Amino acid sequence: MKFLKTALTTAMLAGALIATPAVAQDKGPLKVGLLLSLSGPGAVYGIPERDAVQVLADDINKKGGVNGRKIELFVYDEATNPTESARGIVELIQRDKVVAVIGSSMGSGTLAAGPSAARFQVPIVAPNGTISITNKSHAFYPWVFRTMTNDLITTREMFARATAKGAKKVAVMHQEDAYGKETADYIQNLAKAKGIEVVAVASAPMKAIDVVAQATRLRNAAPDVVLMQVAPVGLASGFLRAAKQVGLNAPIWGSMALGYQTFLDTAKDAAEGMHLVLIGNWDEPTPELTKLSDMMKAAGKKPEGFAELLTTNGIIPIVEAAKTIDGELTGAKMRDALEKLCGVKTFTSGKVCYSKDNHDGWDEELLVTVVVKDGKFKTVK
Repeated sequence: MKFLKTALTTAMLAGALIATPAVAQDKGPLKVGLLLSLSGPGAVYGIPERDAVQVLADDINKKGGVNGRKIELFVYDEATNPTESARGIVELIQRDKVVAVIGSSMGSGTLAAGPSAARFQVPIVAPNGTISITNKSHAFYPWVFRTMTNDLITTREMFARATAKGAKKVAVMHQEDAYGKETADYIQNLAKAKGIEVVAVASAPMKAIDVVAQATRLRNAAPDVVLMQVAPVGLASGFLRAAKQVGLNAPIWGSMALGYQTFLDTAKDAAEGMHLVLIGNWDEPTPELTKLSDMMKAAGKKPEGFAELLTTNGIIPIVEAAKTIDGELTGAKMRDALEKLCGVKTFTSGKVCYSKDNHDGWDEELLVTVVVKDGKFKTVK
């Protein structure tokens, strides 16, 4: 187990973990858990996700906190492992008495943590597009909120923009997890509805880097466009290099999870000409993105891009929800307050708006199309 926490004191886990609601905090700090990938393939997201929340929490604390309460962050490394996510959320709630959790870095981890969020009555604010995390068929639905567009929206917009110039044949490359499989299935449903043929689908494990066979399969299907539902930088870069190697010349559109500098640095020339649909373009920043970037740099942190936006989109609603609660803070009160939160501005475009029937919170107003040109993301107007 890998466990880190940013609190002034440490405590050993004592006694059995019992299924009781989180202990109330009466005029104490606002305790927030971060259930993030600080190791494993998701660490490229988890580390900047953690850093951005820490920077923002420190800034809020310097200004007096939240209604006089200081924010305390407790960080659990779920190691890009759903089993660790399930274990970690219990520790954050029972050991550290958090009243809200941001995480997991991966949708599969959030799905694993969801049952315990419901069991212990503490909301998760999840930095995932994975379609099923807010599916109302889950018993834990009331306790999971999203910090970005649902992949039903993101994938629909990517599909529409990628095929807008008359593409009739589409190929799909996806990673082998809940996010990759669900979006690949959704693309096939969209294509069928639009009369567009999906000529090939290929997949690979998240840790794979040699995907020449997959690129060859897609090339042989002669698609007009390739949609790449891949988040790990190694897998994405490996596929782009393989595509060039085997002569897969169709335009490639990638997932927003690749909208950060490490991807560009790793893929290099192989990414040139690739399109993506992002929630913000750090290479052509809005005033809000510039503000966050300046805050990160002042704290000695290099902004990466995509990941920082996901978790700041989480901590800001948590803070705004906490401001509306009088007296003690509990997980149940936080959940109820989040469901009433609407019109809150973060560092991204658009505003978050949750309700009892909508835990997604974000719509397509958040999205911007970019193309990789000369090693930078260029906004496509």
